This record gives sequence, C-alpha cells and structure tokens, in this order.
Amino acid sequence: MKKYLEKQAVFNCTLKILYWLSKWRVTRGFITIITNILAQFNLVLNRPKKNSDINELAQTWKKLMPPDGQDYYKITEVTETTAYAEIHLHCPLRGTDDVDACYKFMNYDRTLMKKVGASLTVLESQSNSNKNYCKLAIRNFQRTTEDLIPAHKK
Repeated sequence: MKKYLEKQAVFNCTLKILYWLSKWRVTRGFITIITNILAQFNLVLNRPKKNSDINELAQTWKKLMPPDGQDYYKITEVTETTAYAEIHLHCPLRGTDDVDACYKFMNYDRTLMKKVGASLTVLESQSNSNKNYCKLAIRNFQRTTEDLIPAHKK
C-alpha cells in the first residue's frame, strides 16, 4: 500500500482534487485540513528524523516527495543558512494568479518540514510567476525568515 500511495501519479491526482476544491469558497477551507492530514500520513509512513543541518533538511524534504518523481524536485543551492529548491512538476494552479490557493497547497510541504525542524517558504509560485517551476527556501527553525518574501505576499 505504501508503494501505491507514494506514486507521483497519486500525488498529481491529489493536486488536481485540491485544485477543484480551491475553485469554490465553500470547499476552499478544507484544503488546509486535507494537506495537514496528508502530511501527517506521509510522516507516519516515512518517519523522518529532526535535524538542524541545512543540507540534511533539504535532502529530507526531497526524500518525502514521491520516489518515482524525484526528478521534479531539485535542490538548486545550499548556503550556510538556506537551501533553495525547485518543484518542476506541472501544478494545476499554473498561470491562475491564485497565490492564496498555492499557499494552502504548500501547507503540505510546510507541515512536513516543521516536523523535522525547518521552515519552508515559497518564493516563486507557478500560479503567478510565468515560470514552469516553483522556487522554495528551506531554513532551520533557529534561523529567521524575515528576509524571505513569500510568493503570496508579493
């Protein structure tokens, strides 16, 4: 069952369902609840360890993504304080200008990273950047994120 649930196709299908839920005000509020449940399920299945090393935190984020879709999740740069990553899968929000829905979708990733001792900030969203990827920043919780401008606040 774990192998089936961790398929990229299942992940993509979940994104499409979240996209349809994001279209209506009455169901939009359920997105955060659903992403919390899905993230908790992932954490139970994979049992990642807390860490403070920025390289390890970035690798943990990537390992928590579907094993058969690893090419979509790229760690592009790691500095002393921040790991930068990109998600190159086709998001159903691409070009919609709906950064608020993106923020709700990415609650999944933020929840995963919080459990291992990190924060995750979406710097660029496919929803409004005209790019075919999202750009993320991962930091240890001990580091401030005040200098990072989240995509939904631009």
